[in-house]
Amino acid sequence: MKSKQVVPSLLLTGLIIMLVTSPTRSEEISPIRVYKNTTSGDADASSTQSTPLITKGETVEPIRQIRLVSQIAHPAKNARMLVQLPTPPNTPPTSVVQVTSVKANPTAKGLEIILQTSKGEQLQLVNRSAGSNFITDIPNAQLRLPSGEAFTFRSEKPIAGVTQIIVTNFDANTIRVTVTGEASVPTVELFDSPDEGLIFSVASTAPSTTSQQPPQTPPTAEQQKPGNQTQPKPSTSSDEPIELIVTGEQEDGYRVPDASTATKTDTPLRDIPQSIQVIPQQVLKDQQITRIADAARNVSGVTPTTGYGGTNQNYTIRGFLVNNNLRNGFKDPTSVTFTDPANIEQIEVLKGPASVLYGQIEPGGVVNYVTKKPLSYPYYTAQFDIGSFSFYRPSIDISGPLTADKNLLYRLNIAYENAGSFRDYVDHKTFVVALIFTYKISEKTSLTLEAEYNNYSGNF
Repeated sequence: MKSKQVVPSLLLTGLIIMLVTSPTRSEEISPIRVYKNTTSGDADASSTQSTPLITKGETVEPIRQIRLVSQIAHPAKNARMLVQLPTPPNTPPTSVVQVTSVKANPTAKGLEIILQTSKGEQLQLVNRSAGSNFITDIPNAQLRLPSGEAFTFRSEKPIAGVTQIIVTNFDANTIRVTVTGEASVPTVELFDSPDEGLIFSVASTAPSTTSQQPPQTPPTAEQQKPGNQTQPKPSTSSDEPIELIVTGEQEDGYRVPDASTATKTDTPLRDIPQSIQVIPQQVLKDQQITRIADAARNVSGVTPTTGYGGTNQNYTIRGFLVNNNLRNGFKDPTSVTFTDPANIEQIEVLKGPASVLYGQIEPGGVVNYVTKKPLSYPYYTAQFDIGSFSFYRPSIDISGPLTADKNLLYRLNIAYENAGSFRDYVDHKTFVVALIFTYKISEKTSLTLEAEYNNYSGNF
């Protein structure tokens, strides 16, 4: 029994000794030459040739020294080593240039597209062509109307040889100008005007046809008479009108990207973890808001409360009664009593216990009234509202610069309201005057002075 176990053990031991002690042989091979096959194809036949990848006289030397594992340079294995790797230097962010309007002017050679801005020398242009399109990207500019809304310029078949011209916001900081030719890339020249902005000169590709005139003959005696003289008709080939079709595409005015209630700075809403809802100016206009508390009904979890003769503007936010409203981020006790929407730009509602940022406020949230600010361009608007129960409300809103350098701005809002009620002998009157001045001390600093007079009289 034991002998049967010893024999296999001896065989296994001997096999292991043979494998361990087997000699290893190495030799140095001759230099290697590498070739590639090339095929030359002709009309009648093709032949294959071997072309050396290494020129004559060059050889590939064999590797005689093999590095140890400890000598091999390993790549980064963890996050700590990746953080220690050198990073490219940060380039300073460029300011976004606002383009306020786009104009198209016909010229003798074709058409001029003018991007109006006072900072045309700061625009960065990236030109390229794709197919029959001439494309210019401006990565540090944005199309904005004087009211702050984005827009798109589009012109269909403005001149001969050009089918379409589009100027639009490609993304948040890039304007794309696309000029599409009928058969080829159109000829576009760029000019920088300090007064107007950036000018795109698009040349027409219409073929210039010259009509063959018959040989001139001396006039006869009858043609020389004064009564038979006729004036030549002017050529209308160069005076043909150019049809420009401009299509404006307005962005959604209900979407407000920034708010200042949560951080007291203009921060994008997508970067704020708190729950913030903004009622923009466009909603106030579309709903014809005459009572500021009615606008808060657009916010979920917010219910306006009534009382004190209809002038109370408290809110219930997430079940908590909030009796401290804000005006431009500051506590304003008068805003609880009565606030007229004539001087309100937008309403920001911060919901949740983040309202503790403003001190002793209920944890349900807080309502912030953001007033209108002066504009750097002339702005005039007037409105007259008429409703049932003898309701009428005239209002004006004017703004603009007071100096040539646009460093001193103003804005004036005046509104008067007179209305009755479904009850007899119940009426009210409201008169509001709001005057605002802004002085721009520097590019990043400004001083704003605001005064508002609000008179409300009515039955309790």
